[in-house]
Amino acid sequence: IRQHMRTQTVWFFFLIVTGFSLAIELTFELFRQILSKQEIEAEKNKAELALYKAQINPHFLFNTLNALYGLVLTKSDKTESAFIQFSNILKYMYAQTTSETIPVCNEIDYIRQYVDLQALRLNKHTHISFETQTDDDQAPIPPMILITFVENAFKYGTSSDIDCTVLIRIIVKNGQLLFETENTVMKEKKEKTPAIGIENCRKRLELLYPGRFNLTTVQENRQYKIRLTIRLQ
Repeated sequence: IRQHMRTQTVWFFFLIVTGFSLAIELTFELFRQILSKQEIEAEKNKAELALYKAQINPHFLFNTLNALYGLVLTKSDKTESAFIQFSNILKYMYAQTTSETIPVCNEIDYIRQYVDLQALRLNKHTHISFETQTDDDQAPIPPMILITFVENAFKYGTSSDIDCTVLIRIIVKNGQLLFETENTVMKEKKEKTPAIGIENCRKRLELLYPGRFNLTTVQENRQYKIRLTIRLQ
């Protein structure tokens, strides 16, 4: 009887150890699969982000070159200053956009240069208001995440013969970014589909800040407003 009980006990412990070993192996395999899936997802996200940035840059350059072309055609005395601004913008694009994030003060300076460039081609009918306030100049932000919205405001909200206003506001406070633009709609989009640049920015935001941002676009009484908040921390 004792021998039988000893044999049963041995088999019992053998089954426990075997079962425990299998459970550990299955757990490790599950973790390996989860990590592998996360790595694949991360690589996919990186590729998507690179694609969106690659699409935004040529789009931005094309619109900026159009502004310069207009100054050249009219033989404006502001052309030289415009090309200097454009040169500074290009330096920023190729020096900073390889980084995943940059200090928000760099992005603000870049947008300010773009605004100055646009101001050179506009006359007294367009009033530009550019407001900034930060409690942390070094707060990290993805490069060129805001410029598309600024572009949009100038593209559809300026006029050479009707009074209009373009408002741009950037506030960083307590780890949160508030970005707003507002412009009078001076030109209607020909197509009804969302602008490629804005949709790309929305997709970048979804990848970079899932559940941590809110983006709204509203048009009422010929006023177009964009409001973006991002929880940076």
